[in-house]
Amino acid sequence: MSANASNTSFVESLAAPQRRPLAWLVLASALALLSGLAHASWTTAIQLDPITHQSRCLLSSEPILTPAGHDDTTPVTLVFNGNSLVVITQSELDGSFADLQLTVDKNPPIQSANIARKMQLVFDQNLPDLVRQLREGRQATVQLRFWPNWPVTQTFPVTFNLAGFSKAHDAMNQSCQPAAGANPVPR
Repeated sequence: MSANASNTSFVESLAAPQRRPLAWLVLASALALLSGLAHASWTTAIQLDPITHQSRCLLSSEPILTPAGHDDTTPVTLVFNGNSLVVITQSELDGSFADLQLTVDKNPPIQSANIARKMQLVFDQNLPDLVRQLREGRQATVQLRFWPNWPVTQTFPVTFNLAGFSKAHDAMNQSCQPAAGANPVPR
C-alpha cells in the first residue's frame, strides 16, 4: 500500500465517524490536549516583583524570543503584579521615539514611556480597562525598540497568546491559589 493510499484511508476513516469512533476519540483527545497547552502559557507564582523587588504573587507569560535589532535576540515576558503590566526584556529599551506600545486584539494601542531599570516597560495607566482587555482578549502585541545608544533599527512586534490569562488572573486574586479543577500553580 502506498503512503498516499494510507493517508487517504486515514482521512476517509475520519470522515466517517460512525465507522471509526476510536479515531474520533483520539482526535478529540489530541485537540483537548493542545487546547490545554495553550492555557499553560500563563502562570501565577510567588516571586520577586520586578518593580518593587518584594515577594508577591505575580502572573507571568511564557517568554518569547524576539530580534533586538543588532544580530541578537532577547526573551520578552509579560508580568502582571496587580499594579501594572511589565514587559521584561534582557536588552535595553529605547523610548526616544515614543513608539513603545501594547495592543490587545483590535483595541486602540496603549502607549508607555515608563521604562524601569532600562529593560522593563511599565503599563500602569487605566489599569482596570487594561485588565479587562487582557481577560477578554485573544492576543496582546507589544511594540518594542532596543538599544538606545546604537544605530536606530525599527520596532519589533512581540505577540502573546492570552489563552489562560483569565484563569491565572483568578488564581492571582485568590492569593496564588489554583482555580478549582486547575493544575497546581508553580511556586
